This record gives sequence, structure tokens and C-alpha cells, in this order.
Amino acid sequence: MARYKANNGMKFLKFLIFFGIVISCYPSDEDLQRQDASRFEGDWIGSFDGDDKGNITFKVTSAGNFTGNIESTRFSFSEEFSGYVQSDGKLSANTRGGFVFNCQITNFANSTGNWTKKSGSETSNGTFKIKKK
Repeated sequence: MARYKANNGMKFLKFLIFFGIVISCYPSDEDLQRQDASRFEGDWIGSFDGDDKGNITFKVTSAGNFTGNIESTRFSFSEEFSGYVQSDGKLSANTRGGFVFNCQITNFANSTGNWTKKSGSETSNGTFKIKKK
């Protein structure tokens, strides 16, 4: 019986840690208010490389949200991706197919970041670069 309680306690603790990580990834109300006229608004282009490679296009709104498209030239597919650019330039995006893109936009001419993609037990990864059109 004690072992059962210990296992439940560990499961609950893992859930709390996971929940805390997920919540911390969302922009705060203050960040959202600062994004009334995002300096990142506009059209962006780029490319990604690594275990997969291809092109990236997306459009950032005045609120910092964006949608776009990734096109794999290695595996011949494309899919929509979406994300958010915080007021400090932190970009986070993902696709339904499992790609996750993260970077810190340091300038409009050339910023780089990392991407990962989980498919079952396999993880692919690489880098990407973007610039504002």
C-alpha cells in the first residue's frame, strides 16, 4: 500500500512540474499588452537545415502572432506552422506534424535558432535562419 501511495505521489509531482513548464511558456499579460504594434510585424523568410531541410515563410501580425509555411526540400512536403514572437524577440512555433522552432530574433537581417521534430521514438533536429523581407 505504501508503494502505491509513493507512485501516485511521484506521478502527481511529475504532473505539477510538467504543468509549470507548460504555463511558463505562455506569454504574460504584460507581454501581450506590449505587442499592440509589434516591431516584428511583417513578412519573414528563411531556411532550415539538419536532419531535414527546406524553406520557411511566415507573416507576423501587429500582436506578434504568426502563421506561415515550411516546405521540406529533402522529403517533399509542406505544412502550416504557427507561433508567437514576444516583445523581446523570443520566437516559438510549431506544426501539426511535430516540428518545434525556437530562436531569439537578434536582428532583422539574420537570426538563427534550433528546431526539433519528434516522430514516435525518433527525434530529428537542426538549425534555421530567418530574416525580415
